[in-house]
Amino acid sequence: MADITSTSVPIGNSIELDELIMAIANQDQKALQVLYCQYRRSIFAVAYAVTHDHQLSEDVLQDTIIRVWENASDYRQGSSAKAWIHAIARNQSLDIMRQRNHSFSIEDLEDQPIPEQLITRIEPDDRMMLEAGLSYLDHDQSIIFVLKAIVGLSHLEISKMLDIPYRLVRFRYHQAISRLKEFLSNSDDVKNSRERSI
Repeated sequence: MADITSTSVPIGNSIELDELIMAIANQDQKALQVLYCQYRRSIFAVAYAVTHDHQLSEDVLQDTIIRVWENASDYRQGSSAKAWIHAIARNQSLDIMRQRNHSFSIEDLEDQPIPEQLITRIEPDDRMMLEAGLSYLDHDQSIIFVLKAIVGLSHLEISKMLDIPYRLVRFRYHQAISRLKEFLSNSDDVKNSRERSI
């Protein structure tokens, strides 16, 4: 397979994801490059939500692209291609975590910075706030938040992907939003008190 990370492929808006996957099933490397360019950030985001590790997330990204290449012929046209791709990424992430015997404890994640792929064009203060905010979420809230807010999947697609009830997905997503709002309001209180003391 060609080196897909170094080639710049223009992304055409008219190319449908189902068509891309069907082309990949026919061993079309250019289609794989287009898919990589379009979905690398969201695949990375899903991997990072599970692993909280930059290098492992990069590995998951590459493994996911390889799995899409190998299994594109198994894709059922007309189902949610976006959910299919991101389910592969999530499963690859969980497999890597199991293989490496990582735990999902907050203590292990405290010093892990959020990679540039997730926070382009963010000011340094906002970046620190985002890192702290995401560490404020538990594992389930984090993955559901990333799948909804960054990947753009619906609650129903997330429910099917994670094999949990639809209402539970909605509940955990709303919990994540509430916790992030709580975190941001507490951060504003701290920031305002610092400004008053100056």
